[in-house]
Order: sequence, then C-alpha cells, then structure tokens
Amino acid sequence: MHAIRIIGGVVAGYFIFAIASMSLLGLLGARTGFAVMAGTLLALAVIGVVAGLAVRLIAATAGRPVGAYVLAGLVALATLANLILQLGAEPTWYKLGTLLLTVPAVVWAALRGSAKAASK
Repeated sequence: MHAIRIIGGVVAGYFIFAIASMSLLGLLGARTGFAVMAGTLLALAVIGVVAGLAVRLIAATAGRPVGAYVLAGLVALATLANLILQLGAEPTWYKLGTLLLTVPAVVWAALRGSAKAASK
C-alpha cells in the first residue's frame, strides 16, 4: 500500500509540474526582458515547492521522502533530455531554471515537511 501511495504522489507531482510549467511557458510567449525572466524563474521555484508538497502529502512518508527524490529525478532527466536533444521550444534559460530551481525546490519542500513529521 505504501508503494502505491508513493507512485500516486509522484504521478500527481509530475502532473502538477507539467501542467504548471506548460501554462507558464504559454503565458511567457514571445515576451522578453529581465523582469519576465526573473518572474518566470521565481514561478518555476514555486512550481517545484507545490509539486514537492503534493508528493509529501499524498505519499505521507515520515522519514525519507522517497517520492520527492523520484519526482526530482524524473523532472531532471526530462529537462536534461530536452536540453541536450533540443526537443522543446523553451529558451535555454528556462530549461536551466527548471534544473537549478524546480528540482531542488521539490526536494526542499518534501524534506521540510518530513523533518516536521519526524520531530512529532
């Protein structure tokens, strides 16, 4: 039962990440400028936190946040493949922002929650 919850948490977290990321990219459109880039990078970090919290809440692991590590790995692999193979239409800074902000934010949100659960 525990493995099913972890898998469900990872699927839900990735779904949140994918929908929010694509929506953000759609809003970005052809806009350029430092303010747009900074706002987008901040939004990527928030997306990572929300996805990490979703994994933590669904998987409900006290101790090690296995689901968050799996989700972070999936997002990192997909982004690296996209970056290397140039599959998507996203700018390079967007892909790097996903790697450097979203992936750590997923793990941070899950670790923060599991530390609180372990201390209770």
